[in-house]
Amino acid sequence: MASHAAPRPARDADRTRAAILHAAQHAFATRGYAAAGVREITAAAGVNPALVSRYFGSKEKLFEAALADLLDVSLLTEQPRENFGKRLVETFVDASATGINPLQILVLATADEGARAIADRLVREMVLAPLAEWFGAPDGEHRAAQVMTLSSGLFTYRLLYRLPTWSGELDPGSRAWLEHSFQSIVDWPVIEH
Repeated sequence: MASHAAPRPARDADRTRAAILHAAQHAFATRGYAAAGVREITAAAGVNPALVSRYFGSKEKLFEAALADLLDVSLLTEQPRENFGKRLVETFVDASATGINPLQILVLATADEGARAIADRLVREMVLAPLAEWFGAPDGEHRAAQVMTLSSGLFTYRLLYRLPTWSGELDPGSRAWLEHSFQSIVDWPVIEH
C-alpha cells in the first residue's frame, strides 16, 4: 500500500523576497550599506542568508533593489501644479511615519563608494529624469534639482539632524514658507538656458 504524504506547503517566494527587502531597507536606513551585514538582514527577515543570493544575487544588488523600491517619483509628479507646494508639504510632512524614507539610505550610502554610485544612478534615473520631464523643457532639470535640494534639506533636518523647527508638527509660519518655496519652483517663469 502506497503511503501518501501530505504535500509540503510551497514556500511563498514573494513573501520571502519582500521580507528580505524590508529588512534590508531598515538595515540600510539605520546602519548604512557598509555596516549592514547580510546575516543581520536575513536574521531580521527570518530567512537563510543563502536566499539573498537566490533572490538578489549579491548584497550590492539587494541594496539597489531596496533603494529602488523606495524611490517613488509619483509622490511628486501626481501633484496638481496649481497646488504643488501645499500638496507636497502634506505628502512629506503629514504622511504616516511608518515607512522608511529613502533619504536616510542615500545619506548613509555615501560611506561606501559602490553604494554611493548605485544611489547616484538610481536618483538620477528614477527621480531627477522623470521629475525634469514633468516640469518640461527648457528648464525642467533645473527645477527638478531645486525640488530635490529643498526636499533633501527638509528631510535631513527632519529625520537625521532633527532641528526643532522641522520636527513633529510644523508651526504655521514654517509650513507656509515651505509650501511657498516648493510652489515657487513650479510658478517661476520659464528661464531659457
